Amino acid sequence: MLQIIKGAAQEANSASSPVELMEAVVTQAPPELKIMLKSNSKLPISKGIIIVAEHLTRHDRIISIDYEYPKMWEEDSDIGDEAREAESSRNNIGQGPSVPYEKYEMKHAKVTFEDVLKVGDEVLVASLQGGQIFYIMDRVARYE
Repeated sequence: MLQIIKGAAQEANSASSPVELMEAVVTQAPPELKIMLKSNSKLPISKGIIIVAEHLTRHDRIISIDYEYPKMWEEDSDIGDEAREAESSRNNIGQGPSVPYEKYEMKHAKVTFEDVLKVGDEVLVASLQGGQIFYIMDRVARYE
């Protein structure tokens, strides 16, 4: 009976804080990834217990592009934090000056995202399973 009560208490304690968020710094870039927690700068964490969100890795995506000129994206649109005008140019080598596209469609183009983690990147890390797995969620950006 005592063992059952101890087990239930341990499960309740684990469930009360299953994830802890921490800041860390990348000390070694992939493929031999290592990070150092800011709260504990004595022990580096190695790639064997690190999971990285895909958007922080080199990966491919299939995209489609619909382009129209002239087009103005307003500041309060879903496209960004400031107004932007669509721009494009093309230039056939050995031909005259570049001219803007008026309308352009590209379907199912492959794009490779190359912005992998680098030494010195500050990252947000979730500690899972009591510190046995560390999940790098995203880079940390600081606005001065």
